[in-house]
Amino acid sequence: MIPYPASGLKMLAERVLGTVVPALGSKYAMSDTAMLAMLMVALADEMESGVARRLQDIEAMADLFQVGREAGLDIAPTESIATGQQTLSLVNEIHDAMTAQLITLHALVEASDDYRELNLAVWRYLQANAERHSLVL
Repeated sequence: MIPYPASGLKMLAERVLGTVVPALGSKYAMSDTAMLAMLMVALADEMESGVARRLQDIEAMADLFQVGREAGLDIAPTESIATGQQTLSLVNEIHDAMTAQLITLHALVEASDDYRELNLAVWRYLQANAERHSLVL
């Protein structure tokens, strides 16, 4: 087990940027390799906080679905995530399923003025989601 994989990836990226890129001959190879190193850093950052961000999304979507159920919409119960079993793969799977359900909900509420507030809440969620998941490069 590698106890700190994100730190390891960042160190590897620094090494690539500091020693490999300057040793390359062509500008294309230098820029391509530098981009790979930057993607390694982005991946490291995702490893550090990706699960937490997706759990925030899942909680926010569950809240939207609850509001929809309270408004009389036929929305299936959302999956729960057992504590201690929060691997990135499991969280991604549940996140993807809930996102598909959110798209269906949004299409429904966007088409009717009866659900104006819920429609606005979905848009607020989408904006917050985009901000939460933006990459800092």
